[in-house]
Amino acid sequence: MHDIDQITNLKSELTHVQNLLKQKEIIFDSILEGTMAGFWDWYIQDNYEYLSPTFKKMFGYEDHEMDNSPESWMKIIHPEDLEMVKVNFNNYIKTRGKDPYVSEVRYFHKDGSLIWVHCEGKVIEWDEDWNPIRMVGYHIDITKRKKMQEAETYTHQLEKKNQELEKFAYVASHDLQEPINSIKSFADLLSADKANELSESSKEMLGFISKSADRMGKLILGLLEHSNIGLDRKIEIVDCNSLVQDALKDLDKIIHDTGTTFTIDALPKRLNGNATELRLLFQNLISNGIKFQTKGHAPHITISCNSLPEHFLFEFVDNGIGIEKRNFEKIFDIFTKLNIYRKYEGTGIGLAHCKKIVDLHQGKIWLDSTQGEGTTFYIKLPK
Repeated sequence: MHDIDQITNLKSELTHVQNLLKQKEIIFDSILEGTMAGFWDWYIQDNYEYLSPTFKKMFGYEDHEMDNSPESWMKIIHPEDLEMVKVNFNNYIKTRGKDPYVSEVRYFHKDGSLIWVHCEGKVIEWDEDWNPIRMVGYHIDITKRKKMQEAETYTHQLEKKNQELEKFAYVASHDLQEPINSIKSFADLLSADKANELSESSKEMLGFISKSADRMGKLILGLLEHSNIGLDRKIEIVDCNSLVQDALKDLDKIIHDTGTTFTIDALPKRLNGNATELRLLFQNLISNGIKFQTKGHAPHITISCNSLPEHFLFEFVDNGIGIEKRNFEKIFDIFTKLNIYRKYEGTGIGLAHCKKIVDLHQGKIWLDSTQGEGTTFYIKLPK
C-alpha cells in the first residue's frame, strides 16, 4: 500500500514537472515570437530536428508546411552557403566546440526572395567518444541590416568614384587650359599679322577658331571651378547680407548695363556654411536672373528669406523668360543649355554649381516658374 502511494506521488510530481516544462516552453516560444528569432533543437544521431514555428515563419512557412528534420532547412538554404555551414559544423565538432558555430547565411523565402540569417548553435550533449548527440541553436533575420550594409558599401563606392572623377576633371581641365589658350593666341596672332594677305574666308575661319577656342576655354574654366567646389572647405558663421552685397559688387558692370533693380529683404546674419561657396551660389542665381531676360525688359530681382524651425528658406525671384516645367530637374545638370537659352551666352554650368553647393550644405534647391513671367528659386539650408 505504501509503495502504491509512492508511485502515485511520483506520477503526480512528474505531471507537475511536465506542466511546468510546458509552461516554460510556451513562455520561451512567446519570447521567440516577439523577437522573430527561430529556435532549433537537433537530435543528431536520430536525425530529428525540432524547428520552432518562428523559425519556419521567418521563411514564409506555417508550422505544418515544414517537417522537423535537417533536410527541411537544407532544401531552402542557398547552395553556396550550405557548404560553408557544413564546414563550420565539422570544425566545431573536431575542436569539441572550441571553434564557435556561428555563421551568416542566405535562405530562400517561400516567395523566392533571399533572407539573410545570423545562426549560432551549441552541442549540449556528447557521448563518451565525443560524438555529438544533441545540439541547440537559433536563427535571427538580419536581412535589413545586410541591405543597409550593402547600401553603405555602394554609397562609399559611389563617393570614391565621384572623388576620382572630380580629380580627373580637375587635372584634365587644368592641363587643357594651356593648349586651348595657345590655339586662341596663335589664331589671333595669325589674323593680326597676316591681315593684308588673308582672304575673307580665311579671316572668317580664323575668327571661328578663336571664338571656338574662347568658348572651349570658358567651358574648361567652368569645369575646373565645378571640380574645385567642396575642396578644402572651411565651415564658419557667415552673414548672408554681406555675401549678397559682395556678389552685387562682382556683378556691378552687368547690373549697370542692364538697368537691373533689386528688392532685398533682411537675410540671416548667422548661417553655418562656407562663405566662398555661398557667395558663388548667390552670385550665380542673381546672374541668371539678369542674363535670361526678354530684350528691352529691365530685370528686377527680389531676394528674401523665411526662418523655419530648423532651416532657412531663401527665395530668389526674377521677372525673366521663365522655364518650362518639364525642364525643372534637367536645368541643374552640368553643361545643360535648353533650346530656349541657346541665344544667351553661358556654359550651362552655373546652376550645376548651385546644386553642388547646396548639396554640400545638406540643403535642397528647387524652382517654380512660368514661361514669359519669371522664375523663383528656393534654397533650403539648415540652421
